[in-house]
Amino acid sequence: MKPKCFLIAGAALGLAVAGAQADTPRLADVFGDHMVLQRDVPARLFGTADPGAAFIVSLDGADSPVRAGRDGRWWVEFPALDMGEAHEIALSVDGEIVQSLEDVLAGDVFLCSGQSNMEYPMSRVTYAEREVAGAGHPHLRLLHVNRALSLTPESRLPEGSAWAVATPDTAAGFSAVCYYTGRALAEAHDVPVGLIASSWGGSRIESWIDGKVAGRTGDHAGQIALLDLYRNDPAAAADAYAESWQASWRADPAGAGAAVWEAPEAGDWTPVPGPLRDWRQWGDPALTDHLGMVWHKVGFDLREAQARQGARLHIGAVDDTDMTWLNGTAIGTTFDWGGLRVYDVPAGLLRPGRNSVLVNAHNDYGEGGMNGPDTELRLELADGGQVSLAEGWMYRKVPAAMSSPKPAPWFTIKGYTMLHNAMIAPLDGLRLKGAVWYQGESNAGDGAAYESLLRLLVEDWRAKFGDGLPVTVVQLPRYGALPVAAGEPGWGVIRESMRRVATGDPQIGLAVTIDRGDPADIHPPNKKAVAERVIRVMQALAYDAPDAAASGPVARQAVQNGDAVRIRFDGLEEGLETVSAAMVMGLEACTGETCRFVPGRLDADAVIVETGPAPVDQIRYCQGDAPLCNLFDGNGLPAGPFWIPVD
Repeated sequence: MKPKCFLIAGAALGLAVAGAQADTPRLADVFGDHMVLQRDVPARLFGTADPGAAFIVSLDGADSPVRAGRDGRWWVEFPALDMGEAHEIALSVDGEIVQSLEDVLAGDVFLCSGQSNMEYPMSRVTYAEREVAGAGHPHLRLLHVNRALSLTPESRLPEGSAWAVATPDTAAGFSAVCYYTGRALAEAHDVPVGLIASSWGGSRIESWIDGKVAGRTGDHAGQIALLDLYRNDPAAAADAYAESWQASWRADPAGAGAAVWEAPEAGDWTPVPGPLRDWRQWGDPALTDHLGMVWHKVGFDLREAQARQGARLHIGAVDDTDMTWLNGTAIGTTFDWGGLRVYDVPAGLLRPGRNSVLVNAHNDYGEGGMNGPDTELRLELADGGQVSLAEGWMYRKVPAAMSSPKPAPWFTIKGYTMLHNAMIAPLDGLRLKGAVWYQGESNAGDGAAYESLLRLLVEDWRAKFGDGLPVTVVQLPRYGALPVAAGEPGWGVIRESMRRVATGDPQIGLAVTIDRGDPADIHPPNKKAVAERVIRVMQALAYDAPDAAASGPVARQAVQNGDAVRIRFDGLEEGLETVSAAMVMGLEACTGETCRFVPGRLDADAVIVETGPAPVDQIRYCQGDAPLCNLFDGNGLPAGPFWIPVD
């Protein structure tokens, strides 16, 4: 079979190659020595050159003439490669080789992406020293995509990203879940495996989705349009975002429409004890475990000559997001874990006499709030004068019922598409065997919206890496508070969104890890246990393994009969069993918005939920942030959390 050569003009193929052109023909950055190309499909190579440039692409001595399109992009396909010896790729112009690759293998290629638990490296896992020392596998190849951000899709990988053979040195900093998964699949199928790890701790799913894909939906079109405005006019975008933030705050019923920035003197305020620092250290019981928002304010006086100037407002370090007003006008917002904030104050905003600074600080995890230091709390006037803002701060806790307004779409890992642009777009056009997604902690506060976002992510990946791409989604494990009341699902909402996406697509599998978490550690180090669940699912999705159940019992149907509801399950291995109790724990019977704990018992391969005679709309299982769940199959796999309607 002869190789195929194609011209590319405009966005005919949709490869994420930016407009910059190369002086000589080049392969895209994702191609490199020691890489793995997907077997069993045509070997597709692509890259850039001068518009209209003609050259030769060779694969193992088979030559294909290529001419770049008007935008400088090109691609070519060769017949599928067989496993075995290493392959060579070369580009030549007028008989002279201008680029060559060696030690290219044919095998199976997987993308691993997400936030910190996917990013978690081999060097920190349980028994890390032993695991890293044994990480030499010549047919396992690793591409760690370094962290980077971009407002527009990039064609080049972030600096320093390159394929490497798996050795103790290259594996130590590589994603543990990804490494364990790839190693097991390589051994099980005696095939070279290429692993691409592209993750960033703390990131939201929105930042990983192509803006063109997200922008087609009404829920996200406004944010994508605002990001487009930011690219061209950051000041106008900042003003528009401030208006949307304030509108969102006013519309939240929990806030009763109160616009704090319009009347910061109103309401009950408490003096900040001592210097600004993590609010959990203030001695206020209401803030000891508070994650969310806290208002901060301070007043200062200016003379008439001072007030006529422009200035720069320094409010110190904030973790992790602030929205800041001066005299009732929003002047800046930033997301950064502890970075210093400095905002320009235009002339005319300051006034003689009393002025006020108001800061809404939002923190998702760990230390939070305004952290000073005192030397960074000041107003710096245009004439060089300074007014200290270190003294007199007051605070007011924002109730947990108040929803946080959407982050600005340009907020790096919390906004839209910027991680996709830098860390996924350069991969566009590769063929993959499958993908693993391990993320959700940063979206857990808005779990209901996650279902549509996850579908968009999979849609985007399949457009880039192959129709029907198998995707394994790692469902969030237990972490945080133990549930003490029914009807408070917490992280159960986002777990249910993940379950629904997997249920609705035969090529999406759910790796249930509810029993693999640690209520006190959001980053449990036993990543091999997580990978074991991923491996089972990927075996079923990508390799059609007949003996690989998804990842434990899956609730299929719930039927009410008299005083009880009978739940049937699919995916059982060796029946059902309970651990640590004869009864099934963690069951809730829900009617409308009201839920109550109810007991359950095993009946062969079903669970009987004793609900009483009142009609029940829904049965929920294993809800809350860190629930105690004791329903397993005989193979030791847990029944994952679920919401199921009652027939």
